[in-house]
Amino acid sequence: MLLLITSYTSAQQHNFRNWSLEDGLPQSQVNHIIQDRIGQLWLATRGGVSKFDGTSFETYTKQQGLSSNNIRQLFLDSKNRLWVGTYNHGLDLITGGKSIVSYGSKEGIAEGAGVYKIDEDQAGRILVATDSGVYYLAKNMFVRASQFPKQVYTSLSCAKTGAIWAGSASKGLYSVQNNQTKHYTTQNSPLPSNNVTTITQGKSGKIWIGTSNGVATYVDQKLNLFALTQNLNQAHVTSIVQDGYNSTWISLRNNGLIRYSKGHFTHLTRSNGLLTNQVLSLLPDKEGNLWIGTGGYGLQQHSNPSFVHYTALGNHTTSKVTALTCDAAGDIWLGTDNGFVARTEGDILKWTAPAKWPEETIIHNIMVRSEDDVWLNTNNGVWHILNKKISKHYVTADGLPSAEVYYSLTDRENNIWFATANGVAIFDNENFKTVPATAAVGAAYEVLQDSDNIIWVGSQTGIFRYESDTLTKVKAAEEHDFNEIVSIEEDKLGNLYFGGFNHGLLVYDKRKNKYTKIAAADGLRDEGVRSLLYDASNNLWIGTGRSLLKLNLAPFQQEGSIKFTTYGRKDGFKGLEVSQNSIAQTPDGSIWIGTARGVTKHVPELERQNKALPKLILTDIRLFMRETDWEEHGQRVDTTTGLPKDLKLPYNQNHLTLDFYGLTLTNPEEVTYRYRLEGLEEEWSEATEQSYVTYAGLAPGTYTFHLMASNSDGIWSPKPLTYNFSIMPPFWRREWFVVMVLLLVTGAVIGIVRLREQSLIKMNNLLEMRVQHRTEQLEKKNYEKEILLKEIHHRVKNNLQIIISMLNLQARSVKDVVALDMMRTIRSRVRSMALLHEHLYQHVDLSSIDLDDYFRGICESLYASYGISTKQVSLELDVPHMKVDIDSAITLGLIVNELVSNALKYAFQDRPGKLQIVLDKHDNQHCTLTVSDNGRGLPPDFFLREKKSFGLQLVSSLSKKINGSINHESNGGTKSTLFFVLPSEY
Repeated sequence: MLLLITSYTSAQQHNFRNWSLEDGLPQSQVNHIIQDRIGQLWLATRGGVSKFDGTSFETYTKQQGLSSNNIRQLFLDSKNRLWVGTYNHGLDLITGGKSIVSYGSKEGIAEGAGVYKIDEDQAGRILVATDSGVYYLAKNMFVRASQFPKQVYTSLSCAKTGAIWAGSASKGLYSVQNNQTKHYTTQNSPLPSNNVTTITQGKSGKIWIGTSNGVATYVDQKLNLFALTQNLNQAHVTSIVQDGYNSTWISLRNNGLIRYSKGHFTHLTRSNGLLTNQVLSLLPDKEGNLWIGTGGYGLQQHSNPSFVHYTALGNHTTSKVTALTCDAAGDIWLGTDNGFVARTEGDILKWTAPAKWPEETIIHNIMVRSEDDVWLNTNNGVWHILNKKISKHYVTADGLPSAEVYYSLTDRENNIWFATANGVAIFDNENFKTVPATAAVGAAYEVLQDSDNIIWVGSQTGIFRYESDTLTKVKAAEEHDFNEIVSIEEDKLGNLYFGGFNHGLLVYDKRKNKYTKIAAADGLRDEGVRSLLYDASNNLWIGTGRSLLKLNLAPFQQEGSIKFTTYGRKDGFKGLEVSQNSIAQTPDGSIWIGTARGVTKHVPELERQNKALPKLILTDIRLFMRETDWEEHGQRVDTTTGLPKDLKLPYNQNHLTLDFYGLTLTNPEEVTYRYRLEGLEEEWSEATEQSYVTYAGLAPGTYTFHLMASNSDGIWSPKPLTYNFSIMPPFWRREWFVVMVLLLVTGAVIGIVRLREQSLIKMNNLLEMRVQHRTEQLEKKNYEKEILLKEIHHRVKNNLQIIISMLNLQARSVKDVVALDMMRTIRSRVRSMALLHEHLYQHVDLSSIDLDDYFRGICESLYASYGISTKQVSLELDVPHMKVDIDSAITLGLIVNELVSNALKYAFQDRPGKLQIVLDKHDNQHCTLTVSDNGRGLPPDFFLREKKSFGLQLVSSLSKKINGSINHESNGGTKSTLFFVLPSEY
């Protein structure tokens, strides 16, 4: 029984997106499409002019000032003015997006003229092709160009060379340059038809002419017929454009769309995804998309040409594609979950309905050993197709471990390995042999023979390696918690890649004998791996339950760098769930993917990165979340944007919402934003799809709003959009108010200070008077006290002098030497005290005594008393000028008096000598007084006498009074050393 008898064919389905009246389009017939400078589309429909930003439509009709809703043509001139051509009401001009001016019979255009085409020449002159001739604009009036005969002109083009081309509705083509007119018709040139429908100048300068009966080109001063393909040479052409990839697109009134690239034609019709074969207008936008205006089916966008899909199965929708493989000839074979099998012939899939097997049969895998030797692995055993006939149906009765067969492989010894739901079997072309294993295999999903001829098996329980006629489980998979291996691939270096459903990827580096797991944390968005393919460009393709991914292996092999490219709906991949072991590559480099929604073909050379950045637009600024009329708030408004200029708000209007938009025509729903408000925030926000931001409770200050956006490929705008505004402080925080308050406060402070100053001056003067009066009183009392003290000291001194005189008188009558000596001693002691009081009343300072003068006076008195001159006994005083209190002075004076008296009495005995008094001050209190002579020294029994001598006892007693101690030495004279302490105030 023959199997591969074609019963259905499937054409490629391209990526189209559609917009109709339900999406906001005002009318379903799109006659013309243009793109403005910021990237918006403008559509000419029979329901007005509609502006489209990728997500929403804004329509201009008669209500907004247009002369008619029947719009045929649009043109954006060099001054950014939009010209609108109507069917029968002349021209309209839209400036600034709002102002509309109409041009009709009063402006020179014929009454009720229909406009077919508008263009601008090299001099900036506007030209219009109408149903009554060609007109040009001069001084705000339209004048008919006499070089063109009066008739209906349906097309017009101003070439870069300066030539003006005009196509008529029935009399051919005209070219005017340097006031010379050339006329081309079907009779004198290869022009296909005298009904010229469109004229376009290509990038190379070639002129393309579309007619109601085919296409012509004008190159090198010559008009040529351009032959189309597939019996379309006589097709009615409506538009010709060139995109950014050097492809020429030709739209046909009733035959869809033709793409011409590198000498190859691609014809797209309803079977390829167009909504209708009636295409009226085309526009390649700045982002690489092709926009299609249809007759009655709205607007379409053709994008992502690298992906095409096969979803139609005859008159039915295909079931899930469950098997896909590429044979040696480069043909793709695929099977479905309801028993259908298909094979490619060129770009066409030819399907075959189930033959011998039930319709519910699930085809898991197709092994093509040759065109005449095909093995189908199904849920109902293995079907061997030999010479296009069913040769054999193998089931468990024939030795298969299970009728559920997932995969088969022919090894290099021509044995066939079968992975089943109950382990692995080998078929030697006669018998099946179940392969034993060291552990339970469970369901086996794939078998691979690597470059070293090692057989690897991926199963439900892990990875197995065929050694010594046995499947040995690889422990590394268990260490990584890796099982349910559904796909295995090997790269050119011999590395193995294992795909685990819901486990990610496991990579085995043979050279290092190392296993590495790649999971979600490494960038693998979906760990539900179902299919792997290693392609000819050193990429690993990964099919998962939700997307298709590509891993560039060169960086991974060299540096371990992992970077995935993910393909989803936005990139043109509509297959969603990739089927198990259903990715293959054909010799031309195309990648074929079997999915739950048919089969998808990816052509890598047509893959394009979206490098067009979203045009950032600040659409509105709202106050307290409400629509705000800024002119009513006294703000100047930019007539172009509608936004307030130099926005300054009072402090109590500090709740702002900024609405923005990233204009892009490629996947606008994928645009993400980042923003920050300088003056409030330092860091940028996280990426978000939300196209507005609210700032509440802004403090007074100057702010700058920064906005960035990224397109669907994650490329961010390098320069942010900025908008400046200010929140003014309340009047009490304004500079002028602060300055005024400061001046007032300063004036008040100065006034208070001056008043206080005057008060203080008065108080100070009063106080000075009181102090002066009190000072005078104190000085008077002090003076009186000083006089009194001096008088006291003088009287004490006089009394002491009287005592001395009485002693002198008494001494004259005393004959006893001892008594006389005693009286002399008493007299010297009294004289030393008298000297002290004499010093006190003779000096200003009545509370202290200068010891140098005091000691010198005592010595001079003693020298005189004993009748000794300084020539006999020289006197050396080394006493610093220091003052001590009266009590200490009296004590030190008496001690010096006793020591000097003893020296003069006993040390010299009528022989010359030297007497020395030295006072050393160690600090403010501790001092040393030394009285020494070079006389005969102390007698041997001095220390016995010391206890009996009144004078020495007096010295010892006086020393204790000043916290001192005295010692005596005899070494070539006598030396008495007194260590004492002065009161702390001295």
